Amino acid sequence: MNLNAPVLVVMVAFRNESDVVGCLTALARAEEEPSFEIFIAENGGREAAAALTETLRRSPCTRQNDADEDRLLSSPLVAGSSHFHLLRQDGMPRCRIHVAEMAENLGYAGAINAILRPLQKVAGWDAVWIINPDTQPSPSALAELRAHSVRRAKGMVGSCIISPETPDIVHTRGLAWSKITARTLAVDFHAPCDIVPNEDDLESRLGAPSGASIYVTRDLLSKIGLPDESYFLFFEDLDWGSRAKRLDSVGYAHRSVVVHRGGTTIGTTRYHKGSSRLAIYLEVRNRILFVRKHHHPWLPWTILMQFLHVAAFGLVGGAAPMKAAFRGLIAGIRGKTGRPDRMLQAHTTWLGFRPE
Repeated sequence: MNLNAPVLVVMVAFRNESDVVGCLTALARAEEEPSFEIFIAENGGREAAAALTETLRRSPCTRQNDADEDRLLSSPLVAGSSHFHLLRQDGMPRCRIHVAEMAENLGYAGAINAILRPLQKVAGWDAVWIINPDTQPSPSALAELRAHSVRRAKGMVGSCIISPETPDIVHTRGLAWSKITARTLAVDFHAPCDIVPNEDDLESRLGAPSGASIYVTRDLLSKIGLPDESYFLFFEDLDWGSRAKRLDSVGYAHRSVVVHRGGTTIGTTRYHKGSSRLAIYLEVRNRILFVRKHHHPWLPWTILMQFLHVAAFGLVGGAAPMKAAFRGLIAGIRGKTGRPDRMLQAHTTWLGFRPE
């Protein structure tokens, strides 16, 4: 495979083709530099990959590229692939889009790694930008990430994440781990967007970029490795950022603005009644896994605090969310990792999907 783009744009989809089209529509308006090439990993199975491909065939921002004879990826983790062009507003091709059907649900990091592992052997790119499909980056978002990375010598850079409902305030500038409360914090949550933070102060407080938008240079990737697949979903961004933080390589580009809807495939975990059981289970389990790996002396305290989180889910959502949280707590204590198949099957059934 020949790559001529300096940035690989990678997104992981799960049966949410309308989100993917919205993100691609925004990327079609991106500034010309740096150039990029798009890779979409569909984790939702054969039917989801077919639905995504058909949606892209009908989308005005994409055109199928039947002449592309390159194999997307040489990997047993990829069951099939299709190729498209992202179109400019004048209808001319902007860049290539590669859609990969994952052979099974690999989770967030697993799908990213299925894309990046073979591409690490390919020349022609110098950074990867991982974005969620339910985002709409501003036209300058990628250019600002790259500029900040060069200017501040940061190998991992995040964006200013905002919500479509409140575009004038910050949803998060990145993530930080609170040892006392044993939970992840959204840095500068609800700060006014028009206030430019002091870069030194902010980057000292950051633990990681938000997983909605993470820019990583190839050089840093060679030093810290790929995202950890043991989480399956949640905490991969904080774990990855913690590795970059040890090298003083985590940054924040304030003018890289990314609108993020959030929770469109799995559901939020902020003690809401509508939180999915899978999200609750993984959030609680992975907190313990993360602390065991990065802050081991705090593990007993973290486990104790999870009982309070379990109670909070019960107070807000009732018995079912509390049960999911408690199962996540026990799984974390036991050191269970990877894909929780029983919880995943219950989640897909609850959402109305046919389990794979």
